[in-house]
Amino acid sequence: MQPSDVSRAVAAATSTAAALGLTVDDAVVLQNANKLTLHLLPCDALARIAPPAHQEAQFEVDLAGHLAETGSPAVALDPRVPLRVYERDGFVFTLWTYHASVTPHLAPADYADALRRLHIGMQKIEMTTPHFTDRVAGSPTPPVEPSPDT
Repeated sequence: MQPSDVSRAVAAATSTAAALGLTVDDAVVLQNANKLTLHLLPCDALARIAPPAHQEAQFEVDLAGHLAETGSPAVALDPRVPLRVYERDGFVFTLWTYHASVTPHLAPADYADALRRLHIGMQKIEMTTPHFTDRVAGSPTPPVEPSPDT
């Protein structure tokens, strides 16, 4: 997401989450690429935000629902709010259950088992998905920061 849009996107997500009854005093940027990912505090929710032209929010919501039906090890939408795509101030976003990273403490065999179970669950889902090259072609090019050596 363009740096000039980040503060508006944060404001859109935090104000909507607060209007839905979540307590939001802070938003920590976890990732800023073609989508912005925020950890909302202290409510401990995760927001994924994108401009409407460069998002697959409804696809992600649908996929999460199907994965939950198969018992796959996947993150769920935040159950404290309606499970849907939100729109505000020119952005679309979704609210998810936040989980702190466990990868450094997870045994490789357990990680492999979770991936195996996820793939088994995905094989049970019948969804039309865009080809990855179509998604890549539709993604904006992230801004390139000049190297300190130049």
